[in-house]
Formats: sequence, C-alpha cells, structure tokens
Amino acid sequence: MTETSESRYIDGEYLTANPTWGREDSAWKARMIHGLWQRTGLPVPRTVAEIGCGSGGILAELQSRFPDTVAYAGFDIAPEAIRMAEKNARKGLSFHCEDLTQLNRTFDALLCIDVFEHVENPFEFLRTIRKLAPVVVFNIPLEMHVAGILINHQLWTRRHYGHLHFYTAVVALETLKECGYSVVASSYVSRLLDLPRSISEYVFWLPRKLIALFSAEFSARLLGGTSLLVVARSDR
Repeated sequence: MTETSESRYIDGEYLTANPTWGREDSAWKARMIHGLWQRTGLPVPRTVAEIGCGSGGILAELQSRFPDTVAYAGFDIAPEAIRMAEKNARKGLSFHCEDLTQLNRTFDALLCIDVFEHVENPFEFLRTIRKLAPVVVFNIPLEMHVAGILINHQLWTRRHYGHLHFYTAVVALETLKECGYSVVASSYVSRLLDLPRSISEYVFWLPRKLIALFSAEFSARLLGGTSLLVVARSDR
C-alpha cells in the first residue's frame, strides 16, 4: 500500500467505521478456511502467517482447529488492530505491527483474507507476497454484481471498508493467474447465507439461497453477498 491508501488504517478512520475490525466474522471465516484446506489434501503447515490480520480472530480460531504443533503469526500495519489482536496472543500465536512485505521472513502458508482489494496496486502486492509462502489462502469479496451496481453498493464499500477494487470470480482468478498463482482449490462462501444478522440480510436470504442452489456463481453475479475462497500455490 502507499501512504495514501494506508492512512485510513493508521489514523483511526477505519476503526471509527469498523470498531470491531471484523472480529464477529472470524469464527465463520476460520471454519471456511479449515474446511477448504482439508479438501485440498495438503499437509498441515508448520508455520502460518496472516497479512492484514486485523483483530486476530481468524488465527485464534484456526489455532483451535489445526494441531497444536502449528505456529501462527499475524501482521498488520494498524496499531489499533494489533492492540485488539494481542488479546488473543498465547503460546504459538503472536501478533506484530509491521508490514510483512518488508520483512525477510517466510512461512509454510500465508493467509490473505479480504486484503488485496484494499491496496492501490493489487498486481504488485500479489507478486510481492509470493515470496512469503509456497501456499497462500485468499478470501476475495465478489462485489461486482448486478444488484450492487443498481444500488451503487461499490461506492458504499469503498467509503466504509476502503475497498479500491471490485471483482467477479472469473476476474479474481484471472488476476491470481496473471500474478503467478496456480489454484489448488476454490469455493464460493457466503456469511450472509450461513449467518444472516440484519433485517436486510434476512430479506435477501431466501432469493440468494434459492439461486445458489441452482448456481453459486450466478447468485454471486446477480445478488452478491458472496466471496471466493481460494487455496493457491505461489510460483516463487
């Protein structure tokens, strides 16, 4: 990220709009990540890092799902996020207020969960993080959808979450390919379908569910509320 795009995460702007830093979705995301990893048949990693770890909830939840031989490290440039994350710190789980891309460290697996849509140059970022681990897990919000365009949802997420880029599944996968990744496994996931919370989420639950039963891809393109979870090998 450049200084311009980073500032909202450091100066308190993002914290004001998102006071929990997404902690409430951590258990669900960890369950999705663990499930997809199990499906790949890949061995359990010895070391796992998360870039843009936020409040640290995902790593804390994953620690309870993988064997206790795994060591976890979370990295974020936002001091407030790391202050929250440090409440989860314990043996085998540490957090660091540092830019992981600037450190000379490598891991068996890297988590990049809802991150590269925030950076000004996602291509440069994706190529840079390839050096950090041979396997990378991405969660990519699929925010370029018909309903979102009709209600200008992309502008809201840009202002509220700081998303600078918006993807469909095919564009996200093509971006990863162009940046030197090969997909091991992928899955459409939707917290809005699994754990709806607000009135609006319940209103759209049934049409999303019915369409997703026919085609998860079509549901993502039409109504949104879906992310693409990807396990990919990085060509380092």
